[in-house]
Amino acid sequence: MGRVAEFWRSDRVLRLAPVAAVACSALLPLLQVTLAFSYQGSDSRNGLWSMAATAAYLPLHLRHVWYAAHAVRPPAALWTFTAMAVIVLGVTPLAGNMWPRSYAGLVVSALLVLPAPWSYVIFVTLTAVAAPAALLLDLPWRSAPWLAFSVMCGGGALLLLVWLAAALTRLQTAREVLAQQAVAQERRRIDDDLRRTLGSALESIAARGERATAELARGAPAESARGVPADLERSAPAGPARGVPAGLAEELSGLADDSRRTLAEARRRVRGYRQPSLRAELETAATLLSAAGVETRLELPRLGIPETIPPQPRAALRATVTRLLRADGAGACTITVTVANGRVLLKVRADDTTETIEVPA
Repeated sequence: MGRVAEFWRSDRVLRLAPVAAVACSALLPLLQVTLAFSYQGSDSRNGLWSMAATAAYLPLHLRHVWYAAHAVRPPAALWTFTAMAVIVLGVTPLAGNMWPRSYAGLVVSALLVLPAPWSYVIFVTLTAVAAPAALLLDLPWRSAPWLAFSVMCGGGALLLLVWLAAALTRLQTAREVLAQQAVAQERRRIDDDLRRTLGSALESIAARGERATAELARGAPAESARGVPADLERSAPAGPARGVPAGLAEELSGLADDSRRTLAEARRRVRGYRQPSLRAELETAATLLSAAGVETRLELPRLGIPETIPPQPRAALRATVTRLLRADGAGACTITVTVANGRVLLKVRADDTTETIEVPA
């Protein structure tokens, strides 16, 4: 059972679904060509016309199915459908009394490539005229209902296959978009955090460095004016007592302290970025539920929340979101974060159920 679920979640389904839709769409017309020589009231001439017409229209039909299975409108869709309709309808008097069954492919292409009002009109019209057209070609009365039923149900079955493949493609696209949005959101969070913390500290260090440079530049001519020999200046010990003003030494010492603190803060921030962000996990959960059609509201406390979330509560939150995505009938969800007495609680309320997850503060 686990292998089946893993298979349906894999990318192989996305690659196989359009191929399966095209294969099924080709199977029925080819089967009809094979049987066209043996239908009651048909002869070899009808079978040859059926074979030639199928060879002409089938590539156009499969092209429509292939593009639609990838959730893309085919180029020159109207012109290719018109050519297909001319072939299928034009050869009707020549291809035998069972040829109107091929209207199922024409119905499918109409619903795939034409705008909604016209495609529905064509669907109803072709389904309605298939049986009368076959009767005019000497089809027995007892076979007419079955032919109309095969056009309607055969077209519906093929449409379901194509729409399933297109839905899988759109789902994969939505997953990729959500992943990109999550990455961009996390990057913005890190950028804002760095700008708010390390950015201001680095600006302070730069300003103090500029002040120290300016003070050193003002003090250099004064020391030269005292006439101190250059060799004595080189041999003088370092420190505020020889050659460096007391204010400048204090400024340089404070600058070094600020640099060490900023470096320690940068290392702490980098270690924190390696751990998942609680806010990012909550926003990702809300986005996934909203994309699945569950109206989701995220309520956060005004005093803020912890920056990271440990593995155990993160796994519990993801399991809860997965359960809601798989559940039927989940219409609304509220994710509430509360902080009280040093405890951080995540409450996920969906309809009549509530799950509480504790996050270490």
